[in-house]
Amino acid sequence: INVSEFKKIQDLLSSNYGCNMKEIIEMRHDIHMHPEIGWKEFKTKAKIIAFLLKHGAREADIKYFSEPGFTVDITGNASPVGTTQILGLRTEMDALKMEELTNLPYASIIQGAAHMCGHDGHMATLLATADILLRYREKMPSNKTVRLIFQPAEEGGHGGEVMVNEGALKDVNEVYAYHNAGFTMGVISIIKGGAMTAGCGKFVIEVQGKGSHGAYPELGKDPITAICQTHCAIHTILSRSISGYEKGICTIGKINAGNAENVIPDSATMGGTIRIEKTEVEKEIKKHLEQIVEFVPKAFGCQGKITFMDSTPAVVNSKEHAGYLIEVAKSIVGEKYLVEESARASDDFSFMSNTVPGAYMFIGQCATGKQGVVNHNPHYDYNDCLLYTSPSPRDLSTSRMPSSA
Repeated sequence: INVSEFKKIQDLLSSNYGCNMKEIIEMRHDIHMHPEIGWKEFKTKAKIIAFLLKHGAREADIKYFSEPGFTVDITGNASPVGTTQILGLRTEMDALKMEELTNLPYASIIQGAAHMCGHDGHMATLLATADILLRYREKMPSNKTVRLIFQPAEEGGHGGEVMVNEGALKDVNEVYAYHNAGFTMGVISIIKGGAMTAGCGKFVIEVQGKGSHGAYPELGKDPITAICQTHCAIHTILSRSISGYEKGICTIGKINAGNAENVIPDSATMGGTIRIEKTEVEKEIKKHLEQIVEFVPKAFGCQGKITFMDSTPAVVNSKEHAGYLIEVAKSIVGEKYLVEESARASDDFSFMSNTVPGAYMFIGQCATGKQGVVNHNPHYDYNDCLLYTSPSPRDLSTSRMPSSA
């Protein structure tokens, strides 16, 4: 799908739904320029609430959870139809702890924070959806509600889990979310009854040795050599201890040791992640990690210790609800642009979709024929063309709630 085709969808939004996409894009750029990291999204929250109230949301319909997280219910005013339904649509609000190098006119002005994962675009999508639904609330049955879920701290902060524990999904029947992805613009990936993302767990390894002068290494126990050999051994787990038919990744992302070139330090640390789709594979990887960390450092006279952090489960689509999402996606981009591709990234939306049934999709954002810059890269930017698919959540709502607008 090319940009001109997306512009046609923009015209559809303006003419059929009355949605002001210029305002939505300006909102996205403002949020992008003023990013806030997990559990600090207070100014972002204030901007979103001001927008929603301006466009007709009711203060009484806003509920606050796990500050700065909140939900907004949009309930119809027309005569009730069928059974009571509450459909949840979730977006993340947090930025990454990194610098932006795009040189865009709306690039981040906040040091150490940047929307390099596209959460600014996800928020803007939900705002466009809210604008559309609020305009048609008079035609929505009074027993049908769309709950917009604005979640903090997705990037490792377990904001989704906290919001679930605090009751943000109370009475919700089904829940949905999406993420932009580094494949061709307009291509939508939905797996019907399977894992859309990997689960992710973090770990920290500490190796205790004995410091000494760099000229006399035999008088110490070198933790740097021990941790480097431990690092090498870790990368044999997946190739030699886990079936090639299983999906798993074990990555070391940081190693810290020493402060001077001529000093062998007392200790060294490293940290990494495990990414899997099945919990039994995660257990097997952790077992081998424990064995390696216990025995490899011993060969160098050192002691190893591993600590596992809380993990995020894989997002697994409900077959039924992924089917609903597929039908809506077909109506937006056509069947030929639908694929079934999972991702090795993780998303704590899994805590929501494990609580109530739901589904998750990826929408490609790279210009046709070009290799895009992937998320978490300092040169990344969300593609505003994706905002033109914002009828998708609205159409999902109406398809799941008969006789609504």
